[in-house]
Amino acid sequence: MNFDLSEDQREIKRTAREFLSARYPLAKVRAIALDGEPDPHWDEIVELGWPGIAEFGTLELAVVAEELGYSLAPSPLASTWAASLLHPGLEGRGTVAMWGDVSVEDGRLTGEKIAVPNADVADEIVVTAGDRRFLVSDAAVEEAKALDSTRPLFTVRLDGTRGEELEPRPWAPVYVAAAAEAVGVAARVTEMTVAYAKERKQFGRAIGSYQAVSHACAEMFLQTEGARTLTYWAAWTLDHDPEAAAAAAFSAKAYASDAAVNATRRALQLHGGIGFTWEHDLHLFLKRAESLAHAYQDARWHREQLAGLLL
Repeated sequence: MNFDLSEDQREIKRTAREFLSARYPLAKVRAIALDGEPDPHWDEIVELGWPGIAEFGTLELAVVAEELGYSLAPSPLASTWAASLLHPGLEGRGTVAMWGDVSVEDGRLTGEKIAVPNADVADEIVVTAGDRRFLVSDAAVEEAKALDSTRPLFTVRLDGTRGEELEPRPWAPVYVAAAAEAVGVAARVTEMTVAYAKERKQFGRAIGSYQAVSHACAEMFLQTEGARTLTYWAAWTLDHDPEAAAAAAFSAKAYASDAAVNATRRALQLHGGIGFTWEHDLHLFLKRAESLAHAYQDARWHREQLAGLLL
C-alpha cells in the first residue's frame, strides 16, 4: 500500500512550512513565549482554514500539525483542534480540560481542572466529567506554571457553571494530531543536530565524522521517520479503516511521543555545553516534546490501551 502524500497534501505541507517559518522564526517564538508578546497571527490562521482542516481529512490535519511542531509555533491552534475534534460545532478558539475532578448536578459543573492549555484565549472549553463531556463558555481561569512556555497552561475553576452536554466522540483524532506535532519537533531537532555536527569541530575534525556522533544522529533520524510513517498511517485509518483506527492511534501517540523526547534529549547531549544554555533554542524544543508526551495521556497509558485491544 502506498502512503505517499498526494499532490494536494504536499502543497498543504509546503504552504504550512512557508507560512509558519515566516511568521514564527525562533526569535519571534521566544518573544511570544518568554517575553509575553501577544500572538498576532491567529486571524491569518483562521483565513487559511486551519482550525477546521480536519473536515478535509485526518491526514491533512496531521500534515499541518507536524509543521506546527516543526516551527514550535506558540499558537492556540493545537488546543483548538483538540476541542473541535471532540465538538465539531466549536466556534472560535477552544481547548480541552481533562485533568481534575468535576461533579455534575442538573447540568451544572463544580470542580477544578488543571493544566488546561491556552484556556485564557479559549472561547469554549470542552470539560470532561468521567466519561461525559460538557461545553463551557464561562469559567474562571487562572494562570499556572508550565514546563513549556510556548504553550501556557491554566487552572479552570467551575462553581455551578452551566455546561452543555456533548455527544461522545472518539479521542483517536486528538491523539493523532498530538503525535504529528511530536513528529515535527523530532524532525526539527534532528535537522538542527545534524547541522551542528557538521560545523562543530574537535581535534581538527567535524564531530559528525566520529562514529558515536554519526550513529546517534542516524538513530534520531530513524526514530523520526518511523514516527512519521506510523502517524500518517494512523491518520489514514481514521478516514479509511475505522476498525484499525483505535489501535493505530494508540500506537502513533506512544511511538511519536517517545521519538520526540528521545530526539530532543539526544540532541542536548550532542550539542554539549552550548545546548544547555538559555540562549540556545534547543531547550524550547525539549520542553515542547516533554509536554506533548504527557498531553492526552502518556506513552505508557497508550501502550496499555493497545495491549487491551490485542488481548
